[in-house]
Formats: sequence, C-alpha cells, structure tokens
Amino acid sequence: MASPSGASGAKKSAMAETIAPLAILTMLAGGGGAFLGTTLVNPTPAPGGAVEQAGRSEAPPAPPPCAAHGHGACEEAAPAAPQAGPALTLKTLTPILTNLASPPRTVIRLQCAIVYDAGLSHPDVVFAQIMSDTTAYLRTLTLGSIEGAEGLRRLHEDLSERVATRTEGHVREFIVETMVVQ
Repeated sequence: MASPSGASGAKKSAMAETIAPLAILTMLAGGGGAFLGTTLVNPTPAPGGAVEQAGRSEAPPAPPPCAAHGHGACEEAAPAAPQAGPALTLKTLTPILTNLASPPRTVIRLQCAIVYDAGLSHPDVVFAQIMSDTTAYLRTLTLGSIEGAEGLRRLHEDLSERVATRTEGHVREFIVETMVVQ
C-alpha cells in the first residue's frame, strides 16, 4: 500500500514540472517584450547607422561635360526645375452656432477651417457661402447621426464633399477643429 507521504511527493513533482516551464516562458516573453518595446519606441542607432543615413541626402552627381564645348554642362541640356504646386492657404472660419433637427433645443457649435488654393476667386464671398451651406446642413442633422467616431467621420466627409462641390475643387480640405453639442 502506498503511503500518504509518497502521494504528496508525486503531486509536488508534477506541479513543479508544470510551473517551471511556464515560469521560464513568462520570463522570456517579458524580456522579449521589453526589448522590442525599447527598440521600437526609442531607437538609438549607432553612429553611421542605417536610420541616420536614411535622413541624409547625397549631393547630385556632376553633370556630364558638354561635348560641344569640352567643359561643364551645356545650358541647353540643363533639366528644367520642377514646377511647384499651387499655393495652399489655411482659413479658419468663424464658429457656427445652430440647432439640430432633433432632439428639440439641441445646439451644436462647430469650429472649422478650410484649405484652399490660390485659384479661388472672390474668397470672402465663397467663405460666406460655405458658412451658410454648412449651417443649413447642420440644421438637418439629428443627434444620433453625429454620435461617436463614425458619426464624426460621416459629418466630415459630407461637409468636405459639399464644400468641394460648391467651390469646384478649389477647397482641398474641410477641417473640423472642434464640435460641441448641448
């Protein structure tokens, strides 16, 4: 017959066989996580490392000598400088304060800005039209339609589309800076 102390010893060794590998795996996982966390969040490259060299720009190669003159590059062969895109301007619009369609007595305050290009004719008139159109659109919304991240995304997309249509594409971005609903 087996003694009670022998059964107790068998239980302890089985438990030790289970706990030891789990403890080792836990330590390895913690060490690996700490290593990756410090490496990915705060990389400290060695001098001359790949991260540092990626930010450097090398000098452009010297142009080939002009065959006709034997020195330097020919002026006729010089490549044209790249054209810069249209100048973009950021305009912060005055805050819009209006009521929503429902629930009754719900007020929304929207602070927004637009990014437009230089081709926008009569910008002050267009800004007033954008404000008027945005106010009219906000009055058709319900509180449920603008709740949460999805509602804010939909609101931004709808307003951006309306503004781009009204300005024939001269307004590049409609930015919702703040929105308060009471």
